[in-house]
Amino acid sequence: MRPADAALRSALDAITTDRVLLKDHVPRIAQLAAPYPHMIESHPVDHRPGFNCFAFAFELWDQAGYVRVAAAEHRAGENRFFASSALAGTLVRAGALIPICHHELDAGDLVLYGDPGKPVHAARGLNASRMRSKWGRGHLYDHDLWAVPGRYSHTVRFYRAASDVPFLTWFERIVRAHPAWPDFAAAHLA
Repeated sequence: MRPADAALRSALDAITTDRVLLKDHVPRIAQLAAPYPHMIESHPVDHRPGFNCFAFAFELWDQAGYVRVAAAEHRAGENRFFASSALAGTLVRAGALIPICHHELDAGDLVLYGDPGKPVHAARGLNASRMRSKWGRGHLYDHDLWAVPGRYSHTVRFYRAASDVPFLTWFERIVRAHPAWPDFAAAHLA
């Protein structure tokens, strides 16, 4: 990573925290282009419970089955079943994601930032040099590999889905195997 990337990532950290209003993220990121040239493009989205970088990367955020579980968890004040670092780590360990090299990255492939067993951020590849990801409670952004907030780690790994099994199917399998699922489903989804 180049020093300019580290400075940009630090500035993105400062902007994308809870101390900065969401409406101010996009103009403040645009202002960073003068001192730190970048090609970050925003895509405002509707926010809903359970919509985070993992839900976006695994194409769950707009799937009725996922939204139903995430909304029930939000209402119940719980966070065991929504798309998270734990889900990403489980998908890697289960073989649902196969490692690939950076130069193989193609549209729809995944980038996990941080330890593969417990990544801190996920993005979808648009092509070998551009990604799209959701930053915290903010928007979706198209960005270069390292043009992300610094808190998203200094390590990345690249993955491709191992099969045509949709991530929603994997999510449902993993959630239903959780020991707390029967009680949660009976109390909040019945």
